[in-house]
Amino acid sequence: MRKLVTFLMTLLVGSSVSYVSADSSQVMFEAGYRRDNINWRFEAPSCDPLIETSTRFKDLDIFQIGLSGRTHIGCNWYGRASVNWGWILDGDIEDRTKIFASIPGLSAVGDFEFKNEDRNIVDGRFVVDLDIAVGYPFYFCDCSVSIAPVVGYAFSEQNIRIEDDNDFGFSEVSGVELPVSTGNCCDSKFVSRWFGPFVGVDFEYRACECMSVYAQLEYHWPEFTGKRHSNHGFSLNDNFHRRSRNGDGWLFKAGIDYDFSDCWTLGLNATFRDFKASRRHRACSDDFSEFSGMGSNVGSDNRFRTHHRWHSYAINVTIGRMF
Repeated sequence: MRKLVTFLMTLLVGSSVSYVSADSSQVMFEAGYRRDNINWRFEAPSCDPLIETSTRFKDLDIFQIGLSGRTHIGCNWYGRASVNWGWILDGDIEDRTKIFASIPGLSAVGDFEFKNEDRNIVDGRFVVDLDIAVGYPFYFCDCSVSIAPVVGYAFSEQNIRIEDDNDFGFSEVSGVELPVSTGNCCDSKFVSRWFGPFVGVDFEYRACECMSVYAQLEYHWPEFTGKRHSNHGFSLNDNFHRRSRNGDGWLFKAGIDYDFSDCWTLGLNATFRDFKASRRHRACSDDFSEFSGMGSNVGSDNRFRTHHRWHSYAINVTIGRMF
């Protein structure tokens, strides 16, 4: 125990001493390319699905800019924050609906699946990310290496607009209304929000006097909210507002900075995210009529489960100034 206490005290003293020579604050501007993939999936009823429908946004090309800052707080603590804004330039959408063979009157037909994919029809809107965190660094190897546990809060939104999307209508098969494409044009709007706390580890290595390498690893517990406003006729996933508190995700960021003057730096970094959330309602009905056709019970009863996933990566060039 005495050795452990001595070791911890040595780390704390080393951290406090190194703070004297540390930069008090730094602000970075970044700009670069980002690509997102987003998947929304719905199943009804929740306990034994008869219908599964999904909307997938593929290869969303995004140009983004951002600001990040870091400053020391108190004795040896530091705070960091960042904000990024991106414009969606292009992307594809895939709609898929599956009707399972257990539906009354369709057992002889087998599973029915309808799939539609449109390329290059995502028409703009934006993405935004904000986060704030506090960390306490520990220094090693003559203060050239630092490792800092952090705790923080993050918010992300993807706001997507679709134009000239194929509309869905219904055709009766064995007394059950099934979705079919009508070919009509319509506009749709999708909004995904992920927000919640996270914990992580910041790493920094001062390779030489003018170059440093850094990395951030974060585990998130996000709450998810999703909105869809659509002219589609399929009430299972149209014009809804859903929330899920059962989410988790990872973020990994790595970069390199080069000091080309006393207070200016130039760098490159990459960020990877993988978030998911799901929600399942316990209520379930054996009467398929509650979930078929164009009835309103699907949206009002909320008797279905949802799955949402967001995968993203970005590459940015940065320029920063130390104060």
